[in-house]
Amino acid sequence: MFVFFSNRIGCLGSILISAILTVILLLIFSR
Repeated sequence: MFVFFSNRIGCLGSILISAILTVILLLIFSR
């Protein structure tokens, strides 16, 4: 599924998604 999204959005889109996921995880763990 993630490979499909990477192909559809492109390399920059997948980097953006992983960056957003990292920020969300940091916000969760910083509480």
